[in-house]
Amino acid sequence: MKSVVFCSSQRFKHEMERFIGELKRLAKERNTHIVIFDPAFEDRPHDFLNSHEKDRLQNELYRATVAGKVYDHLFRKVRVADICFIFNKDGYLGANTAGELFAAAALGKTIYALHDKTLMGHFPHDLYEEPSPRKLIHEIVMTPEELLKRLI
Repeated sequence: MKSVVFCSSQRFKHEMERFIGELKRLAKERNTHIVIFDPAFEDRPHDFLNSHEKDRLQNELYRATVAGKVYDHLFRKVRVADICFIFNKDGYLGANTAGELFAAAALGKTIYALHDKTLMGHFPHDLYEEPSPRKLIHEIVMTPEELLKRLI
């Protein structure tokens, strides 16, 4: 039994949840037990999830809780998981996801990613290819089926 931690920008919350749901379905179908750690993203309106982090930080409740959630994900979930999966849809890495990626690498985790590109910057405009994070990714894994094969 292996464990996997998912790291992603919260703008991809719903897509990542569908990916994880399919991974769970496949594992159950194959009678395989895996442990999944996912980010504790709250249910927020679509516009909020897709806004720039500096704009999200204007929300008092979000501002008061985000650091604790990032800390919990980074120092508890990433630390204990066997594998780190970077859900970088369309190649996008947010600042917190990049931090989680570097932490996973420093901890010696096997790191998979959804997309070959590692784009950073102001989403969706002004993105640029950041080559350093890409060097830390062991393999691109684009489907739940492919990820399950690596977990069993």
